[in-house]
Amino acid sequence: MLNKLVAVFACLGFAAQAGAEVQFDQNIDVKSVIEQAKSSDVKAPYPYYGPHRVRYSRDCRNFSYSGGYAQSSERVYLQSTEYIEDCRFVPAPPPPPPTPPQPNPNGPKPPKPGKPDNPGHPKAADAKDYNPGYPGYNQPGFPAYPGNDGPHGNYSYSGHYGNQQGTWYCHERAGQTFRSTAQMNVPARQMYPWESETFEVCQEADRQGFDIKRSPYRYSVDRDGMYDVTYNLTPTYRTPTAPDSNGLNATAFAFRDGKFFLNVSDRWTSEYAGEKVMVKVELIKDGFLFFNSSQGEKEFTFDTAGSYELAFAEGDLTKTKDYVDTSSDLRGPKKFFVKWGFRRIGSVSTNEYVKKGDTDKITK
Repeated sequence: MLNKLVAVFACLGFAAQAGAEVQFDQNIDVKSVIEQAKSSDVKAPYPYYGPHRVRYSRDCRNFSYSGGYAQSSERVYLQSTEYIEDCRFVPAPPPPPPTPPQPNPNGPKPPKPGKPDNPGHPKAADAKDYNPGYPGYNQPGFPAYPGNDGPHGNYSYSGHYGNQQGTWYCHERAGQTFRSTAQMNVPARQMYPWESETFEVCQEADRQGFDIKRSPYRYSVDRDGMYDVTYNLTPTYRTPTAPDSNGLNATAFAFRDGKFFLNVSDRWTSEYAGEKVMVKVELIKDGFLFFNSSQGEKEFTFDTAGSYELAFAEGDLTKTKDYVDTSSDLRGPKKFFVKWGFRRIGSVSTNEYVKKGDTDKITK
């Protein structure tokens, strides 16, 4: 109801400026008053001010942990500032009227000589060359477009206000600032040596939010406090994470007795006890420059142990789509290397495949 009364009084005010005739001792026809105000020639002076747009800065802090013991973070301070945009609209000026032609004080330019059967005559382009009064001639005092040196804010952009085209000149001013603090507590839980956790707390306007960026656990989060906030985390269940890419490493690659041998060490024997690991090798014949050729691949599966030995001959390998038959290669001794990787099989980690790269090159 209050909004309706404000709208009525606003309409009456515009109507008074527009010369609309209103009898206050009679019933007021609001619709008629509005129509009279619309048809009036009275225009509001510029600049026009657009609605304020407000944004808030975002302040974030990260908490990172490794190891499964109970941990409490230090209390961090956050703040978010309000920025209010003030804009002023300047309508685009109309283009200047063309300058009327002025008489040439030196008299008319003599016609150019033409051919005997075709007398010369001046052309419009020639008239512009010599007539200072010709429209567009760059003479001193030629009127410039108004508004070129208009007001400038921190930034501006072209736009419109109602049905008018023009430029919005804007700047931001700082408003109020919101401040808070945050701390988090996490209890003891099982964490493998290669795992870590990252949590994030952010302040934006008067709101503080908490987010789990990386963790093998799902937590229930208890928030305590309004402006000095403490987050108490309770693990609910665990999900497998990616295996440590440095868990397996090649220690030797050799050729003897007609076979290739790749030796691999495993640094997480106790953590993966009772599980298995798959190691895949692809034998590559070293070629000229980058023209290497695949000789096939093979997978080996082992119970988790401290080290693994992979032995294979060329005939043991499964040919892939990248296989190249090099039996007709009559060069001397050939060099070989292995592309290899592994996959953990079990519940400790996800079963994603980890590429380890290439071994050193050896001569067969």
